[in-house]
Amino acid sequence: MSYRGYSQFALLLFCLSHLGFAEARSYKVELIAFQQQAPNSELFVAEEVPVAARYAQVAKGSKSLQYIVNNLKNAKGMRPFYYQSWRIAVSGGRTSFPIDVSVVGKPLKGWIKLQRGELLHVLADLEFNSGEMSYRLKEKRRVLLKEVHYLDHPKFGAIIKVSPL
Repeated sequence: MSYRGYSQFALLLFCLSHLGFAEARSYKVELIAFQQQAPNSELFVAEEVPVAARYAQVAKGSKSLQYIVNNLKNAKGMRPFYYQSWRIAVSGGRTSFPIDVSVVGKPLKGWIKLQRGELLHVLADLEFNSGEMSYRLKEKRRVLLKEVHYLDHPKFGAIIKVSPL
């Protein structure tokens, strides 16, 4: 085989090795939101979560974190008010469309996204309306699959778990 043949073969192997990275993988995303009623002296500026131009088409997923919701209900100063689960596919090197977390009658609105590259990240932009004021939590967090991750704000918190399907 000539030098040119080796070069073409090497290029072909390189291209084929990256096909697996680009294909879409499906994940289950679970989100729990809860109010924290601990005393706090921080001052907050009212901010609204921007509305996304397009949301992801997601299917409802199964729930595996009910035990955490039950523990939060029994914990002093914690009040869980939201628990949802979705299934979404994300291609390698891409960020998903936002998952709309807003539900009529719930004090939470906003979105979460999955970003898949060499590592998996969750991007969250959530707004909690306490009745007196709205509080915003905007965070990007590297997540490990099947692990529970906590996003913190002095007035409310969010628990997120991402699992492969």
